[in-house]
Amino acid sequence: MKLNYRVSVAVAAAVLAASAAQAGDTTPTLDQHKLDAVTVGLSTKSQVRSLLGTPWRIVQFNDCGMAMPGQADETWEYRGRDANGTYRFHVEFDDRGVAHLVARVPDRVPGGLATAAKASAEVMAHNHPM
Repeated sequence: MKLNYRVSVAVAAAVLAASAAQAGDTTPTLDQHKLDAVTVGLSTKSQVRSLLGTPWRIVQFNDCGMAMPGQADETWEYRGRDANGTYRFHVEFDDRGVAHLVARVPDRVPGGLATAAKASAEVMAHNHPM
């Protein structure tokens, strides 16, 4: 009888902890149609901000005067959640302020599979020369 009581208490505690963790999670659900509208080679910083709002994080690589050849000047990341869990929506901009790499990066990846990124022809040529 004591064992059943302890198991019941342990299960109840686990359920409460899980629901408290979910209730405290503030990761937003991003609109998939808006994410799909961010287009490599076309979308500008102002268009991305208009679609998705203020980024969760901005990383600038040109703070020393110039980005390295083939490297984005600035990267914006947004946090999102969907049925598969949480992810980062990653947008790299070139020196003209146009998206040249867009990727959805899951926080947890079952089976170790990666998510393909959409990249401009210029980025692909630089990273995968023939």
